[in-house]
Amino acid sequence: MVRKHSIALFAAWAPAIAFAAEPNGTAIEYFNSIIGHYFVTADPAEAGFIDGGGAGPGWSRTGGSFNVFRNASDAPGLSPVCRFYGTPGIGPNSHFYTSEPGECELVKTDRGWSYEGTAFYVTRVNGTACSAGNTPLYRSYNNGYLRNDSNHRFTTDASLYAKSPAFGYQAEGVVMCSPLSVADNAADAVRLLRQGSFGPTPAETARVASMGAPAWVDQQLAMASTRYPGYPYVAANRPTACVDDRAQPIRADSFCARDNYTLYPMQLQFFRNAVAAPDQLRQRVAFALSQLMVTSGVDNSRNYAMARYQQMLADRAFGNYYDLLQAVTLSPMMGDYLDMANNNKASATARTKPNENYAREVMQLFSLGTYVLEQDGSKRLDASGRTLFTYDQATVEGFAAVFTGWTYATIAGATERNNNPRNYLGEMRAVDATHEFASKVLLGGTLSASGLTMQQDLAGAHRNIFEHPNVGPFIGRHLIRMLVTSDPSASYVARISAVFANNGAGIRGDLRAVVRAVLLDPEARGRKQDPAFGKLTEPVLYLTGIARALGASTDGVYLRAQSATLGQSLFYSPSVFNYFPAGYVVPGTGLPGPEFGLLNSATAIARANVANTLVYTTAIAPDANLFGAIGTRLDLSRYQALATDAATLTDQLDRDLLAGTMGGAMRNAIVTAVNAVAASDTLGRARAAIYLVVTSAQYQVQR
Repeated sequence: MVRKHSIALFAAWAPAIAFAAEPNGTAIEYFNSIIGHYFVTADPAEAGFIDGGGAGPGWSRTGGSFNVFRNASDAPGLSPVCRFYGTPGIGPNSHFYTSEPGECELVKTDRGWSYEGTAFYVTRVNGTACSAGNTPLYRSYNNGYLRNDSNHRFTTDASLYAKSPAFGYQAEGVVMCSPLSVADNAADAVRLLRQGSFGPTPAETARVASMGAPAWVDQQLAMASTRYPGYPYVAANRPTACVDDRAQPIRADSFCARDNYTLYPMQLQFFRNAVAAPDQLRQRVAFALSQLMVTSGVDNSRNYAMARYQQMLADRAFGNYYDLLQAVTLSPMMGDYLDMANNNKASATARTKPNENYAREVMQLFSLGTYVLEQDGSKRLDASGRTLFTYDQATVEGFAAVFTGWTYATIAGATERNNNPRNYLGEMRAVDATHEFASKVLLGGTLSASGLTMQQDLAGAHRNIFEHPNVGPFIGRHLIRMLVTSDPSASYVARISAVFANNGAGIRGDLRAVVRAVLLDPEARGRKQDPAFGKLTEPVLYLTGIARALGASTDGVYLRAQSATLGQSLFYSPSVFNYFPAGYVVPGTGLPGPEFGLLNSATAIARANVANTLVYTTAIAPDANLFGAIGTRLDLSRYQALATDAATLTDQLDRDLLAGTMGGAMRNAIVTAVNAVAASDTLGRARAAIYLVVTSAQYQVQR
């Protein structure tokens, strides 16, 4: 019998920035659909025997594998992995592997297991962690001892391992360390850049592979925020004199209406930043936050207003969530969008009550969610199995009263009023005369003190929200979903919730620590076997990913227009619920996939058409109606230089865009398509290969 080990659930992930030697063996995983057992072998002859049906019916490859060494002398500090098989007539019809000398000797004494020798070599676990150049190998167990049907599964995919109970296996922890290859390290660099930037570039991929994921994340966390231009203040209503002049030559001020009363200039700047700005992680997280704490150009399309709001999100993306919440609440852009600005206390004479819009959404969408959550993001149930609500109507009314008395900053030269007209410069201003100073009901039935100043009242309400246990799993799961995967395991969410609760220095709500934990979590890193892992690339990220991968220079015009064509008009969210529903389930799967809410037959075809235009046009002409326009131009020279050899070209695209995950059938199809183009037409061959990759499901789903 092989018993469960008391090993920590996850080992610390170590970057592969130094290699003792390249691994020279691969352990292939099989599954037998008849007996329900998993099996691994690093022996090519044995793998061929199984593939050929020699081991009997039911065996097939799962797609899972991990690296090993063949010999003890292949690298320093290697340990042999003992292989056992259930003794015929006594033990289970199964194999077992261990690199622990003590466990190996113990199992040798169990008559139910027969020792078959050394299967391969790996590095042993150091406590609960693996050394640099290695990745944890997790083991799970089917608890089949009592029925003499013991079987173990081994995987380096932490997300698959986390779901062991779902396929009837008990998690046993990290049991050995699989060596990473240079190719593995480069592949994970691509994976990290798809998660933490607007897309990998060959140069940045090489840099991440060289420095390691933690170092890259830390470097990005330390970068200052790229700034939006200081768009000028404009009146709430467009003056009749503010018109667009299309007469040539175009001047910087030719388009008054477009450039001041639509978000066109800001949309262009966003795409310029996304494609070329150095602070990729900050910009990516700010974009994720903008889809949580939503404001929309549908209601307010003044550039100076939206730019200040989006800049605030970028500036505070790595700050404390409490401070971010405070800034969002006092933002005049949000005050206008969700009716907190000029929200007055109840009046018996006028028969009015405070507006509840912001009070409701700040809890439902920005911080807590509707239901009480466990720290792993699952819903808490009462004794009768019913879900529990985080707040009730009395709480909404209490917060609505807290959010009274705030108005826009006074416009320069204007007379100060209790309810100022719209002005999006600076934070909103407190007005005692319109604020409710009585006690209010907050979360958990807490009563705020009466007679507090407006600033104290607001701070207390924000603290009441901030301290609620739901905030960690709610914010953590949102960031995981926006950056890494739409269907995170409960344990992944729980680990991020723990970091939100305490960054390691006793500080709650440290978004810098949370973002770092999200990206460096074992479930985010490494090759993926879990079919549910990943997320559909939303339109904005699909466009920037292609642009960055293909060395684009852009003024943003084409990317802006096409993001709308694909269903995501940047900064024009159709509602406070974002561009796509957070709870959207991929039809026919039962799996959450929010971004799939934008994918339909029309937008799927549009993606292919946009990719075709980008790849086959290469140079999108400048818009004659944009001062200083440069258009969008791609640089395909990297791939054109390889195009005489279809296989080499395809393999390079696989490494650069798919993190080495291209399957054999896909590779063969692309090679065949490239070879159908004349060898002398290197540009045409490069375009064909690139187009087939970027329109594939394998590329569009970020894994």
